Amino acid sequence: MTTPDHEWMTTKFRGIKNVISSYLTQVLPQFQISPIMMYVLEYLRKHPDCIAVDIANEFGLTRGAITQLLDKMEEQGLLVRKPHPTSRRSHLLQMTDKGNELIIHILSAYNTKIEQLFTSYTKEELATLQQLLAKMPV
Repeated sequence: MTTPDHEWMTTKFRGIKNVISSYLTQVLPQFQISPIMMYVLEYLRKHPDCIAVDIANEFGLTRGAITQLLDKMEEQGLLVRKPHPTSRRSHLLQMTDKGNELIIHILSAYNTKIEQLFTSYTKEELATLQQLLAKMPV
């Protein structure tokens, strides 16, 4: 059952999501990379040696879209495709040093922008917020 408090909180979380998304659109142009490319680089950091279908499934992309995206990222030197040890139809995807360096710089700039949301909080409030966020199943 939705209560006025729940409605206020869900509205607030949508607003937070929108602000954080706007921070990303402010940060990315200096790195000349699209949001989906950044998300793929983040995914590759967490899932080394994944295959294209893993990324397609994660982000809801078609085979054609993922092929175009990976081609572009490979052309930019952000990832490489390597032969899959057991499947001739698949390639392992590995982030290059250039891709890793890029995602480190992007996340640093992005996190700095997000941290602006917390400047008015006391240490105690930040500790409470951290405890509450840790309970969330995300």
